Amino acid sequence: MTSLLRNCMFQGKCYFRDRSQVFWTMLFPILLAVFFNLAFSDISSSSIGEINIGASKGNPIHYMLSNNEVFRLLEIEEDEYVKMLENETIHVYVDENLDLYLSQSGIRQSIVKEVVEEIKQTLVLGSPIGGSELEVDYIKKERQESDPYIVMFYALIAMVTSYGLFIGIEVVSKIQANLSNVGIRLNATPLKKETFLIAGTLVALCSNLISNGVLIIFLQYILKKDLLTNIGHSLILIFFGNLFGVSLGIFIGASNKKDSGVKVSIGTATSLFLSFLSGLMGPWMKNTIDTKASIIGRINPISIITNNLYRINLLQSTKKLGEGIIILSIYTLILLFASYMFIRRKSYDSI
Repeated sequence: MTSLLRNCMFQGKCYFRDRSQVFWTMLFPILLAVFFNLAFSDISSSSIGEINIGASKGNPIHYMLSNNEVFRLLEIEEDEYVKMLENETIHVYVDENLDLYLSQSGIRQSIVKEVVEEIKQTLVLGSPIGGSELEVDYIKKERQESDPYIVMFYALIAMVTSYGLFIGIEVVSKIQANLSNVGIRLNATPLKKETFLIAGTLVALCSNLISNGVLIIFLQYILKKDLLTNIGHSLILIFFGNLFGVSLGIFIGASNKKDSGVKVSIGTATSLFLSFLSGLMGPWMKNTIDTKASIIGRINPISIITNNLYRINLLQSTKKLGEGIIILSIYTLILLFASYMFIRRKSYDSI
């Protein structure tokens, strides 16, 4: 136990003294979050607002839309609508024949056009319109914040859970005599590589959990992104995501004889590719995967974390959480077992 604690302290000091390691695991995700916020804050916060409709006195549109909260009906003279459209006092003018006049196209104008077309079709069918038809709720509604770009922030958190791979690669490099001076010394002493590896795994896991915590706190209190409404289930998922990330790094470090730089490049490319498929670069990719190749989203570990964070915190559903944790656990066990098989077979003719 003493040896394990001593190894944890040694490797923990090595991690926090490595400035490049600290930058990429802690500061780089924060910079990405800032860029995402600057790029998409205006898009995600945009709203339609109130729609101003102009109509002359006695126009039936007043009666038809009078109880709808989205539309603001203005009673104007017929010769005034051109000027009011140009000044954007009104978005659309509707005459007594329910024909539309507008000075520009946009979301508001499209909404009014669709509603008026619906009214015209109803009148053609001979059904009376009393205004209540536009207020009927045919679907049960529940309040839910909808923002497609929020997926990118969940994908960012998911990507950071995999960043334990960088420390995992470094841990394995330290026990390989052909890759580091520490490895030469370790293999020339009676110290057990297993103890050193376990200590490195614990340090990698704890360090990356700290990185996740820093990012989440920054998103919550600096960028004001209320992403984690279900803290308990979210933290469980993030924990298993970190386990997967560390085990992936250990596997990459143990499975080949390349130097640390090449292994880090492999880990970076793997993490970025999986994050790209989960929606880190834009919600369009996640939508494409979900519709065209949903199996990829179900087996991609980063997508599993992203999708479950979205479901848990926005949809208030934990239905798929257990399945996601089981898949991540299976990945972790397979990677650790394969890594152990690679490490135990390594031997050196001379040190």
